Amino acid sequence: MKKLKPGIKIYLNEKEGNVQINSGTIHHAKQIPNEIIFKNQKFVQKYEPEAHLPKRDWRTPTEEESKIFTGDHKNKRDYNSVFTGEIPHDIKELFIKLDLHSATTETEVFDRFRENEMLVSQMNDKLNAFLESISLAPFKFMSLAANFANSEIVSLDKRKLPPGYTIHDIRFIGVHKDSSKDMTLHTAHKFGNRIAFNLGQESRYLLIINLSMLQVYDMIKKKIDIKENEVNNKNITSYFLKLFPDYPVLRIEHKPYHYYIAPTDNCFHDGSTMGTGSLDILMTYLGKFLL
Repeated sequence: MKKLKPGIKIYLNEKEGNVQINSGTIHHAKQIPNEIIFKNQKFVQKYEPEAHLPKRDWRTPTEEESKIFTGDHKNKRDYNSVFTGEIPHDIKELFIKLDLHSATTETEVFDRFRENEMLVSQMNDKLNAFLESISLAPFKFMSLAANFANSEIVSLDKRKLPPGYTIHDIRFIGVHKDSSKDMTLHTAHKFGNRIAFNLGQESRYLLIINLSMLQVYDMIKKKIDIKENEVNNKNITSYFLKLFPDYPVLRIEHKPYHYYIAPTDNCFHDGSTMGTGSLDILMTYLGKFLL
């Protein structure tokens, strides 16, 4: 296993769960596929052709490894830090009143919001006040989404799905980086971060490689000719995962009614619901958040 490099730091809330580490990533075809159970249906998780997944050999980090990724509040910025925290109690109580945990599909989750306009209005006011208190710049709502339980990774591109798609049409992306319009590898750190609220009833996980895009770029150029191979913001994930399959992934527990803040334009990541049995519900905002 390749040794962790100092890079993106993790700041765990005192009530948060643990961080685990593994021995790297693997092409999805080289690992026994995961099975998802959804509404009494079982199906094997399928992936896009180049998808790479974290290896399943999760373990507790050594003390030396923990020191490398644990934040020390030095040079803390929105683009080089991951934070976890608990949703303020008054906002949590409003989410509980929405009764999201009784929903079994994404449509039912959306219905809970549509059917409770007054409650949602209160929630938005309190959420906006909270986000303003930790934001360095304007922020915006990104998405409300529901993911399958027991999903090895959760990200997929719904824009590629046909009308009336079924679970058998779904292809998961694998470990990836987000990308905004006009972003380059040298400007990825300028695009802020996101905050994601776990509104489900079970812990989920943030999977992250603790390297910024500039660090990744420097590592790749020591292995191959950057210009000749035309390494760019769109293909850097594929190059890194093929060249450095033994670089560890960190798995950060994301508890119910807790949030994480992460620079997902500036690092490789995904989410996971492995081991769960209920709908995963996630609300996300984009901005420049800092604790």
